[in-house]
Amino acid sequence: MQLADDAAVDRILDGLGPDAQAVSREEFLELLSGRRGAVKSALMDQSVIAGLGNLLCDEILWRARVAPRNAARNLDEKTLRRIHAAMGRVLKTSVRDGRVPPRRSWLTGCRDDNEPQCPRCGDPLRSSRSAGRRTVWCPRCQT
Repeated sequence: MQLADDAAVDRILDGLGPDAQAVSREEFLELLSGRRGAVKSALMDQSVIAGLGNLLCDEILWRARVAPRNAARNLDEKTLRRIHAAMGRVLKTSVRDGRVPPRRSWLTGCRDDNEPQCPRCGDPLRSSRSAGRRTVWCPRCQT
């Protein structure tokens, strides 16, 4: 049984950016350089890069040590390269595990604790809304 024909698949995929797992570093730099708005919003925008959800973006930015509200267009090439590298590592592990792992060594493994603490430095994690979604970050580690 076929759920959708090629035309339906094309309509579904129309407007999506490249798959996050397939984005090269150069393409990533091009996609995010000069983007308006916060870096987390840019990463979650499926028309920019497809496949990154809320938890993945929080984990990627925590690993890259980048605050989610930083303006994407203000990030230098070195920072964007760190984000791209973190994205690759987080996606590799998450795809292998079939989900974002709730490991205690990951931000996502601590975010729902009663008093969440950064697994890297031990400081309290902060939480707010960004792009309509809950965003969790470490104000000490993510500048």
